[in-house]
Amino acid sequence: MLARAQEQFPVGAQVTAVRALMAGLIDYAGLFPPASLDMLSAVRRYREYLAGEDCWALGKFIVPAARLQEFSAAFNEVCCDEREPVWQLSILGSADSAGDQAAVENLNQGAFSIDAVEIKAASPAEVDRILSHSHPVTAIYVEFPAAEATGVLSSLARSGTRAKLRTGGVTPDAIPSIETVAGFLAACARANVAFKATAGLHHAVRGAHPLTYEPQSPRATMHGFVNLFLSAVLARRGEDLRATTSTLAITDAASFGFNDDTVRWLTFDAGVNEIQTTRREFAISYGSCSFTEPLAEAKALQWL
Repeated sequence: MLARAQEQFPVGAQVTAVRALMAGLIDYAGLFPPASLDMLSAVRRYREYLAGEDCWALGKFIVPAARLQEFSAAFNEVCCDEREPVWQLSILGSADSAGDQAAVENLNQGAFSIDAVEIKAASPAEVDRILSHSHPVTAIYVEFPAAEATGVLSSLARSGTRAKLRTGGVTPDAIPSIETVAGFLAACARANVAFKATAGLHHAVRGAHPLTYEPQSPRATMHGFVNLFLSAVLARRGEDLRATTSTLAITDAASFGFNDDTVRWLTFDAGVNEIQTTRREFAISYGSCSFTEPLAEAKALQWL
């Protein structure tokens, strides 16, 4: 039997606090801005990451439903070894739920599997409409406007569906405020709804960075993935908004102290077991068009 693509830890590796935080954390979205790779290049890179020493941090390959046949062709061109691990895919849905479902059903799976679907909805009613179509996956993520959080999360909780938070983009106005993110985390925790994040999380710690790879790219203050996922630990624990907003606001990497068993920051700490449980049950992953940048930054900070 082919192995699963993502093993959280290499055999014999110690499960430290930072590895617990980053295991399977990064869903690869190389097809999307600012990387915007062509399909063949994105598939080749993902395969390289699967074979690399940092594969324990790699999550799913993200692909739009409308491009599944293109993905299949690229996969068959690049992955011709029967010993290839089984790839886990996350499919981006469209407004055409029936068409997306047909695209999934027409795909010849085997060396890859569709494990998640990500969709957008503008209201609780639209969530209910979308979820009325069956999806042969274990996880469905719904991205929705922050103003609709209360009603949408109620619908998601009833159906066992997960939420999706957009944390950035290629323009400054695409980055939500600290208060918006903290409110989202608190609302998901109250509703007992797991979530993933997407966009704008190339960097470990909050700070000002270029938003694209262009020479004259606009700059803005971007959220850090360590800030976000440790804030999720606090939200799941039941800490108040001051705790999550202060954690999201940290810009000094030295404020986070990682050791083998624990990470400490401000007046808080979290151990390996709590981090792993939070990642497994609440703060699942985030989509990034770069897999190497987040890891390179964590290594430069000597956390890995």
